[in-house]
Amino acid sequence: MKPTTRRSAFLAAALASLVALAATALAEPRDQNEEPRPLRPIVKTRKIAPGLLFTRIIEKRLPRRTFILKADLSRPLTVDMTLAGPAMPSSRTTSDIAESHDALAATNGDFSVSSVRPVHLFAQDGDLLQSAGASPMFALRQDETGAFIGTPDPEITVTDLDSGQIFVLDRWNRGAPVTGEIAGFSPVGGTLELPPSFSCSVRLLPDGPRSFDNTGKSVIRDFRVDTAACSSESMLRQGGVVLSTPPATDEATQILAMTPGTRMRLRWSIGWENVYDAIGGMPILVQDGRVVAETCSSAFCRRNPRTAIGWTASGRVLLVVIDGRQPRWSVGSALGELARLMVDLGAVYALNLDGGGSSAMWVDGELVNRPSDGRQRNVTTSVLILPGPDPGEA
Repeated sequence: MKPTTRRSAFLAAALASLVALAATALAEPRDQNEEPRPLRPIVKTRKIAPGLLFTRIIEKRLPRRTFILKADLSRPLTVDMTLAGPAMPSSRTTSDIAESHDALAATNGDFSVSSVRPVHLFAQDGDLLQSAGASPMFALRQDETGAFIGTPDPEITVTDLDSGQIFVLDRWNRGAPVTGEIAGFSPVGGTLELPPSFSCSVRLLPDGPRSFDNTGKSVIRDFRVDTAACSSESMLRQGGVVLSTPPATDEATQILAMTPGTRMRLRWSIGWENVYDAIGGMPILVQDGRVVAETCSSAFCRRNPRTAIGWTASGRVLLVVIDGRQPRWSVGSALGELARLMVDLGAVYALNLDGGGSSAMWVDGELVNRPSDGRQRNVTTSVLILPGPDPGEA
C-alpha cells in the first residue's frame, strides 16, 4: 500500500471513531444512573386588564402551543356569547367580531352549519336565536355568579294573557312548521329564516322589555297581536315575531282566532336559572370536576386544534385554544388531553367548542395563535370578554 493511501485510510478511521463517540455522548446522559430530563414547558403570563390573565404555554418536545384566558368575573368584566352579525346568515372572523364589540379578548364559539348559522341552540342577551332540541350547552347566570353545563331540552311557549291559553312552539328560527306544529320567526332569523309562504300566521309586536319570570328559569317578554291571516305570501316581521302553522289545521284555527291588541307573553327556558346567554358545543369535557369526555378512535377524538370554555370553583371563566395540525409548531390536543388540561386549570365544568381551522384566540388587539388553515376562518358565533357591563343587556 502506498503511504498516501495508508494516511487516507487512517484519517477515515479516525473520523469514523469521532463520529461514533459523539453519537454516544449525545445519546446517553453523563450520569448513567440519571434519567434524561425532558424539556420543560415555557409558560408566560401577562395581565390584559384587572381580573383578566393571558397565558401562553409552549411545549417544544411534542411540540404543542396552548393559549389560555382566565377571567375573574367579580371584577369589571363580562363574558358575552354573540352571533357574528345582527341576523342570520352571518359569519366573520373572530378578530372582526371582537373588534366590532370593543372586546378585550375573544375566541371562536359553536360549530357552524355551512358558515351561516350555529349548530346548536344559541341565546344572546336574553334573546333565543334558534332552537335545536336537546344538545350539550354551556351557560352563565346573567349576574355571572355561576355557570351551568348539560344537555337541556328547551321549552318555548306563547301565552294569551287574557284567556290563559298556552301555545307550545315546536321550532324557533329553525325551519317551516309541518302539520301539527307552530313555528316562531324573530328578526334575528334574517333572510335565512323567513316566515313561510302558504301558511297561517300571526304577527306579534313587542310590548315590554325582557325579564325573568318569578321562578327565574324562564326569560319572558310581552307582545301584542298585530294581525293574523292565511296567505300565499310570507308575513313580514316588522320588528316583531311571527308565528306560523300550515293552513287547514287546528293550530291554524287557533292562530286566526287571535284578535289585534290581545296581550301575549313569549317564554323560553332551558331549565337553568337566570340565563340570558347560552352556547352549544360537543362533547362535554368536565362535569362536577371530573373528566367525562369519552375516548374514541375517530379522527375527531385524536389530536386536533381545539377551543374550550370552562368554569372554575372560584368563579373564573376559562377560555382555551390549542394550535394543531402543524407538525413543527403544534400537534394539537386529543379530547382526553384537553379535558385533563381543563381540570388541571381548575375547571369544574368545561365544554368543547368548534376546533380545527376555526380555533382562534384574539387578545388585546391581536390574533395570538396560529390557525391551522394559515388564516382565520369565518365563524358564526364567538365568546367575548368585555370591559364592564354587556351593552346588549343594559
